[in-house]
Amino acid sequence: MLKITRIDTPTEQQLILEGQLTEPWIADLGSHWEETRQAHPERKFVVNLRGVIRIDCHGESALALMKDEGAEFLARGVRVKHLVSNLETRASRTRAAAISGNTDTPHRQS
Repeated sequence: MLKITRIDTPTEQQLILEGQLTEPWIADLGSHWEETRQAHPERKFVVNLRGVIRIDCHGESALALMKDEGAEFLARGVRVKHLVSNLETRASRTRAAAISGNTDTPHRQS
């Protein structure tokens, strides 16, 4: 189960996620995300992951999309912090590729 709480302030919109960021709750998260972004696009978007106990590949993809659309993350725990760090690295590579004119998606090297 995934609980989603939205908090709006004059400068920020925050989605607080608690529980499992897995199928079948990803669609619900996507709806909340779109609604939040459309309500006040000028505000900073923060996704609080501190209450998330599990993330599957669908959850990771949803977070990557949010990161690409400007979300900032609050995280706790080694695994979630590592995931957020990887999302930020991937987003930076994508921006750098776009600036340089490279249309190929950057791949992580092992």
